[in-house]
Amino acid sequence: MNIVPYALSMAKKFYDKDTYDHVLRVATYVAENPMIDEDNMNDCIALAIMHDLYKDTGYPYHRNQLMIQDEHFLECMKLLRKPDDMKYENYIKNIKEYSNINPEAYWVKISDIKDHLLIDTSDKLKEKYVKALSYLL
Repeated sequence: MNIVPYALSMAKKFYDKDTYDHVLRVATYVAENPMIDEDNMNDCIALAIMHDLYKDTGYPYHRNQLMIQDEHFLECMKLLRKPDDMKYENYIKNIKEYSNINPEAYWVKISDIKDHLLIDTSDKLKEKYVKALSYLL
C-alpha cells in the first residue's frame, strides 16, 4: 500500500509552513538516495514526511487513533520519536542499533540530519548533528 498520499495530507493538516518545507526536503533526500531499495522507497518517503508529527504536532500517538495499521511503519515512526526522558545521543544510538530491523527510520534520520546541517545556522546545532552522524555512519 502506498501511504505517501496519506502522509502528505497529514503533513498539510498538522505542520506549519517551516516544518512542512523541512519534511518535504527530507523526503526529497530520501527519494534521491540510491542506497534505498525500490521496495522500501514509498515507506521511506512517507516516513520522511511524517517523521516530525509525534514531536511537533497534535497528531494522534495512540495506535487506535491512527489510520496506519502497518506495524513495521508504526515501529519506525516510534523509533524516530525521541522520548522526552532520553538523551539525544542515546536516541541516535538506538536508531543505529535497530537499523538492520528498521532501515527506513535510519535513512530518514540521516536525511533529517542532512537537512538540519544544510539549513540550521547555529554552531551549537551543527555540532549536535555532526556528532549524531558520527554515531550513525
